[in-house]
Parts: sequence; structure tokens; C-alpha cells
Amino acid sequence: MISDWLTQLAAAGSAALVSAASTDAWQTTRDRFVRLLSRGDPDRVEAASRRLDALRHTARTQDGDRALAEARRTWQVRLQDLLEEHPEAADELRSTIASLPPPRPATTSYRQQGTAQDHGKVFMNQHGDQIIREARPGTPDA
Repeated sequence: MISDWLTQLAAAGSAALVSAASTDAWQTTRDRFVRLLSRGDPDRVEAASRRLDALRHTARTQDGDRALAEARRTWQVRLQDLLEEHPEAADELRSTIASLPPPRPATTSYRQQGTAQDHGKVFMNQHGDQIIREARPGTPDA
């Protein structure tokens, strides 16, 4: 049975890894996680590389948070398994997490739609950007 602090460490490692998968810090992150996951075994290097490359592909091509949330859960389980099998890897994982940029919070998207009719104006504000739409007679709604 894995202890709570190792479960939390695996969750933090998973969040940091998945967050870094879509950033410029990926290559360094990938290299560190390949070392961590392979534990010096050449056969494990290939498997770890393949899994990490798949994560990168998911992070760069999938839209929506569902795929990344699933990736976080998958990597948390993988890291928990690693820590259960190799408890001495905890310090290396902690060091790897500390070297990465902090995980980004889950993104939330907002959509606003405003329609001006006749001589009306619509004033919209989203996170500080002011958008003004005007309808002009004889033109489609702005």
C-alpha cells in the first residue's frame, strides 16, 4: 500500500508533467522523466520515451480539458506504481517537479455573443478587453 504523501507526490508529478507537455520546457522535462521512469534500464527507456511522446502529441493536438485530465490520471497511476516499486525515486521526482514551471490551472473558456440592431450598440467586456459592436443601417448586424 502506497502512503498518502507518495500519492500526493505522484499527483504533483503528474500535474507538472502534463502541464509541461505543451510548453517550450518539454524537451528538458521529457529527458528528466525518461531518466526517472527508466531507472537505468535500456528497455524501459524506449517504453518511457514512447509514452512521453504520446503525451506530448495529446497535449498539442487534443482540444478540451478531458484528454488532459485523463492524461493526468494515467500519469498519476504510473508515477504511483513507480514510487511503490522504487521508493528511492521520490527524491528524484521531487527534484524534477521543483525544476519545472508550476502547473497551469485548468483552463476555462468563455463565449460571449452580442448583436446590435438598428442604431443600437453592444458593449461587451471580457477580462478587461472592451469590444464595441455597432449596427449600421443597410448592413448585416455587426
